[in-house]
Amino acid sequence: MSQNFRVIDGVSVTSTEVRCPGCGGTIGVKFDPETATLECPFCGLSSKLPAPEDGAAVQELDFNSALQRASVDWGRLKKVVVCSNCGGQTLYDAEQITGACPFCGSTSVAQAAENEHIMAPNAVIPFSITKEQCQQIFVGYLKRSSMVYKKAYECKLENLTGIYLPFWTFDAYSVSSFVASAGSDAPEGVKYIQGVYNQYIDDIPIYASKKFRSPYMAKVMDYKFEQAVPYSPEYLAGIPAERYTVGLNESWERARVQTDKDLRRALEYKNKVILYVTRLITRFYNVKFRYLLAPMYFATYTFGKKTYQVIINGQTGKTIFPVPRYLTKMIILAVIAGIFILVAFFGLTYLFPDSPLLWMYRLLN
Repeated sequence: MSQNFRVIDGVSVTSTEVRCPGCGGTIGVKFDPETATLECPFCGLSSKLPAPEDGAAVQELDFNSALQRASVDWGRLKKVVVCSNCGGQTLYDAEQITGACPFCGSTSVAQAAENEHIMAPNAVIPFSITKEQCQQIFVGYLKRSSMVYKKAYECKLENLTGIYLPFWTFDAYSVSSFVASAGSDAPEGVKYIQGVYNQYIDDIPIYASKKFRSPYMAKVMDYKFEQAVPYSPEYLAGIPAERYTVGLNESWERARVQTDKDLRRALEYKNKVILYVTRLITRFYNVKFRYLLAPMYFATYTFGKKTYQVIINGQTGKTIFPVPRYLTKMIILAVIAGIFILVAFFGLTYLFPDSPLLWMYRLLN
């Protein structure tokens, strides 16, 4: 990421093309986030900042109007199935038989009384990992894990189900005014830095579900969103899709929070001019969004009397899941480590009788 910010304490640190449209000055030109104007300290001109593409600043996104504009045509008749156990809401083809919840495996599922108009996705990441590959990925992960019973390698995936998960992704242009404490590369005598930072935000993904949360879910969502293709019902033939339960407005607010963290991180860790951002106000322009479906496999396996859940990314094959580890080896390693510590302790006290270690030993005894 380029250092596209400008210090406006009277010392230009890095160059941007933020210029006053009146006098052409660059040093001291400041963006006022409250009025969305550029303020020039030399000629006094106050210039309204246009959005990068169409000249219209997007203040907020209205989810209801977005729903009215968006297509609700999935290409196939869909039905909503609700799990009474975990609350998961899943979209199936109308003629598809549904026997169990793809998330928790419960058979307590029923079709919703009414199917309201649900926004159709405009993009999808197709499955590229097959069910056969899932078994190989599963065994490979077990073998790479430490202290796992070898008999666990013989386990088979059960209830393996592919499902599309809902995401909102956002693109936007951002202009931020910031105040920060100066870093090591700041001009001598400068303690605080005030400036403007411009950044294009590309594909901020927000998982659009409240019903299902797994400690492993976020760790396997390493999707390559740039590989998404335009939605076509053929990609969902026979494959359920989770219904989004986080709306567009709420998702955008989550994206703003994440973007704020990313912008602070970019300013603080990508250069030595800034040490710590104390104040950051960001305005977004030309905000665009996509409703996107991404592939995920859910499965279980049983070892002994315990059942474990497995999650596998349907695009990248990444997986993380709990494994049955044995305690015997851990205990042996702990005993060996204890022996080494004792040998080292008494060896040092023998070689160095006046050492602090011996003094501490005598004190404790």
